[in-house]
Amino acid sequence: PNRSPRPDPDQNEDDMTTLSDRPTLSTPAPADHRPSTQVRALSVVVGGALFAVGNLLHPLEHNDTAHESPTWVVAHVVFAIGALLIAAGMTVLTRRFAASRTGLVGLGITWLGMVLIPGGALMEAYVRPLMDHHGFIAIEEATLGFTMLAGTSNLVGPALIAIAAIRNRLLPLWVSLAIPGITVGALLYPVLPKEGYGIIPGTVLFGIGIAVAGWLSRSPRD
Repeated sequence: PNRSPRPDPDQNEDDMTTLSDRPTLSTPAPADHRPSTQVRALSVVVGGALFAVGNLLHPLEHNDTAHESPTWVVAHVVFAIGALLIAAGMTVLTRRFAASRTGLVGLGITWLGMVLIPGGALMEAYVRPLMDHHGFIAIEEATLGFTMLAGTSNLVGPALIAIAAIRNRLLPLWVSLAIPGITVGALLYPVLPKEGYGIIPGTVLFGIGIAVAGWLSRSPRD
């Protein structure tokens, strides 16, 4: 009877070796186009500085003649740009606050507040000077929901960041206390002689504090 030839063990081994030696085709990893840690940190640093400077340029009083100040437009434009830059790079702080749910929530709420600030700031800069007192009051009433959301976000968010930073020692103490300056200033201004006595120092402190926090987070290890 015809018998099929037995397989040669050496031949099978050679075939396996040849297959294992063949180069495997690997799919290249997709390029990461996200901003680097250093870029996001720089965005927060520059944004915080502009936010502080813009608020320093703002008139002390927010009355019917405040828009006649020579620094009225530039103040609002500068701190609006600063707010956007802070929001653009704020994710650089999430690694530092990763262990604190309170801190992460505070960052998210503050991000929302920063994103909303330019809307009100540009309206103040370019619409307010074109209208009389009663006309602008009508606009403020129509946008009350927007104003309340932006204001509440900028009150609550920085306060939560400060609580998390102090509790977990995530930032130098003076930085942790500077960030909620925007909260304290807004709460104090109704009892102060002029609105700017509370809000301007508070927003300047916030700008400085968030800028330093961004600088301290510029390394991927931070």
